[in-house]
Amino acid sequence: MPKTNQYRSSWLLILAFAALGLPSFAMVIGDVHFDPILSAFIFGLGIVGGAFLISWAAEAAQVDVSASFAIAILALIAILPEYAVEAVLAWDAGQSYVLATQGGQVFSAGSAVTDEMERVAANVTGANRLLIGLGWSAVILIFWIKRRMTLNLSGTMGLELIMLGLATAVTFLIFFMQQVHMIVGVALIAMYFVYLWISSTKEAEEPELMGPSLMIGEQSKLIRRALVLSLFLYSAIVIIVAAEPFVHSLVESGKGLGIDEFILIQWVAPLASESPEIIIAVLFSLRANPVAGITTLISAEVNQLTLLVGSMVGIFSLSAGELLSFPLNHMQSVEFLLTAAASLLALILVLPRVIGWRSGSILLILFIAHLPFTGSEERLYFTYGYLLLSALIGGIYLYKWKIGSGFSS
Repeated sequence: MPKTNQYRSSWLLILAFAALGLPSFAMVIGDVHFDPILSAFIFGLGIVGGAFLISWAAEAAQVDVSASFAIAILALIAILPEYAVEAVLAWDAGQSYVLATQGGQVFSAGSAVTDEMERVAANVTGANRLLIGLGWSAVILIFWIKRRMTLNLSGTMGLELIMLGLATAVTFLIFFMQQVHMIVGVALIAMYFVYLWISSTKEAEEPELMGPSLMIGEQSKLIRRALVLSLFLYSAIVIIVAAEPFVHSLVESGKGLGIDEFILIQWVAPLASESPEIIIAVLFSLRANPVAGITTLISAEVNQLTLLVGSMVGIFSLSAGELLSFPLNHMQSVEFLLTAAASLLALILVLPRVIGWRSGSILLILFIAHLPFTGSEERLYFTYGYLLLSALIGGIYLYKWKIGSGFSS
């Protein structure tokens, strides 16, 4: 396709996704109210549009930043929609905490919590499992279907895997503590900034861009930076405007449809905010560069298990007007445990640095299989399944390593 046509297509895509945010502006400015389901759809589209624009701008920004640092920054910026949704949930949780304590309720680790506090854990755990179960598996399986080859990650992602391992360990700790202690929250935020600092010292590489991000990246420095900044600002405004009504419309939709709002917040909200990142990772895989795709997803997961979890404690405390740890009830604790177990299995599968269709299939099947089961006890069984598979596969890897036969997954 001639470059002129490519540029025209890229501009049309940018304008189309930018237009998705306009109905959200109209509804908020005009104080227009529709049925909760329709409202959730409209505001969700605005978040999806903003998320795509942010992803394209962040990818193009890699031209001006060193590669490893760019990947970490890209992952941070690309999940800004997720942060916006989580911030709304954490703020509502803080407000509900104040009202409950004024009514005489006492909160502690493992005790009953308000509905608003439950939703905070729903969003953050759902987002992480979505990245692993849908994102990782899609990149791995699409590359295998297209090339009939295993995904070779040799010499890549050392820092990302170490950080993911540490973040996973802390997520297990959160389950046993039955709270996200304020000290743990601060440590998680610090961990992410250490990750950013180490990433910034790595050697620069030429980024592989495509679509709108390629068009932006090929502009002169002045125009490129102006476009990136404009897309960031517009997307941020759309997401900030749409996030709160989107969350509240989802909750009202759940009540109207008789669907547990916890489930809607856990899967629908992350799907809206994470879909561009997963789609972009899949596009990398289709272009025979799955390493870039899965590295971005792993970096995003590190981001969410560190900065996102730590931030939710900070916003909760700010809303409540005092320094607080975030208490978890039994159901929330199990969600964190299941998330940690899924992350552990993903880590073990990718550890050999040679990963094939079996690994992608395992992640996808387990993710789909657990979706209909919403009870804490049922999800505990899936947690045991993840942990058992992790131990079994890890044992096989260790045995093969000892006998020197090598291994792949």
